[in-house]
Amino acid sequence: MDKGNFERAKWIPIAILAVILMIVYKTIDNFSQISEAVGRFFFVISPLLYGVLFAYFFYIPHQKIEKLYKKSKLRFFSARARGISTLTVFLLLILIVALIIVFVVPVLIRSVIDFAGNIETYLNYIVELIEDMPEGSFWDSLNLAGVLRDSASGSINQYINSTRLEQVAKSIMSLAGAIANLLLGLVISMYLLWERDKIGEFFGSLRNVIFKKESIRDRINKYLAQVNKVLFTFIASKGLDSVINFVSVTGILLVFNVPYAFLLGLIAGVFNFIPYLGSLIAVILITLLTLITGGLSKAIQVVIPLLIFQQLDGNYIEPRIMKSSLKISPILVIVAVVAGGAYFGIFGMFLAVPVVVVIKQILLEYISHSKNNGEGETLNNI
Repeated sequence: MDKGNFERAKWIPIAILAVILMIVYKTIDNFSQISEAVGRFFFVISPLLYGVLFAYFFYIPHQKIEKLYKKSKLRFFSARARGISTLTVFLLLILIVALIIVFVVPVLIRSVIDFAGNIETYLNYIVELIEDMPEGSFWDSLNLAGVLRDSASGSINQYINSTRLEQVAKSIMSLAGAIANLLLGLVISMYLLWERDKIGEFFGSLRNVIFKKESIRDRINKYLAQVNKVLFTFIASKGLDSVINFVSVTGILLVFNVPYAFLLGLIAGVFNFIPYLGSLIAVILITLLTLITGGLSKAIQVVIPLLIFQQLDGNYIEPRIMKSSLKISPILVIVAVVAGGAYFGIFGMFLAVPVVVVIKQILLEYISHSKNNGEGETLNNI
C-alpha cells in the first residue's frame, strides 16, 4: 500500500466512529420523536405480537390434542389432526372467553365502579391514618395528608365531571381497539399453530438463501432454538402460573370476605408475569388495598396466607411448571423490569426479562464460540 492510500485508510475508522457518534447524538436529541414512532409501530403490529404470545401459550394444549387425534382409529381425524386440533382449541377458547364474559367480567366491572364510587371515603381513611402518625414524621414533611384531603374534598370528582363525556368516549374507543387487537391476535395465533411447519420451512429457505455458509446457518439455528426455548418457558409457563395465581389469590380473598376479591386476584395474576418482583409487588398492593377497604384486622388476616402461597408458588408450583430456569440474576431482572416499564409501560415490564435473557444467551454463545468454548461460559452466572 502506498503512502497516500495508507493515509486515507487510517481515517476510515475515525470516520465510522464519527458517524456512529452522530447517530447516537441525533437519537438522544430526538428521543421523544423516535420513541413516539416506535410506539406507533408497535401499536400497528400489536395484533401480530398478541398472536405470537397466544401461540406460545396455546402450544402445549394444541400439541396434546393433536396427538390424541393422530392416534384416532378414524381416518378422517388422524389425517386432519393438525387442523381439527386447531379448531378444537379455538372452540374451547371461545367457550372459556364466553364463561369469563358471563361470570367474571360483570364482577370485575362492578368492583371497579364500586371502588371508584368509594374513592373519596378511602382517601379520607388514608388521611386519618397519616394524621394519626407522630408529628415530624416523613409523611408529615411531605404534606401528603393535605394533598389527599384536597382530593377527597371533591377536586378529583370535579375534574372527572368536567371531562366525563370526553373521558368516557376515549375509554370506549381505547377498549374497543384493545378488544379488536386481542381478537385479531387470537385468530393469528390459530393460524400460526396450524401452519407452523410451513412457516418454519419458509424462514428456513429464506435463511439458506441469505446465509451461504453452513457454519453460519448452524449458529443461527442454535440462537433461534435458544430464543424459542426462552420465550416458550416464559410465556407459556408464566401464563399458566399466572392463571393459578389468579384463581388461588381470588379464592383466599373470598374465604376472608375481602372486598373486590376478583379485582385483587387479577392484580396478582398480572403482576406474576414479572419474575422475582411481581408476586411481592402484588402482595404489597393487595395488602394496602385491603387495609384501605377492609381495615387493619382484615389486612393482617390476608397478608399471612398470601405470603404462604407466594412461598409455595415460588419454591414448588412455578419450578415444576417451568421445569427449566431462565438463568438470570435478580439484579438484572430488576434493571430490565425498571427499564422496560420506564420506556414501554406495563407491556415493556412483562417482555423485558425474556428479551434480556435472549440477548444474554446470544452474547454468551457468541463469546463462547469466539473463544472456542472457553471463558465465555463464565457469563452463565450473570
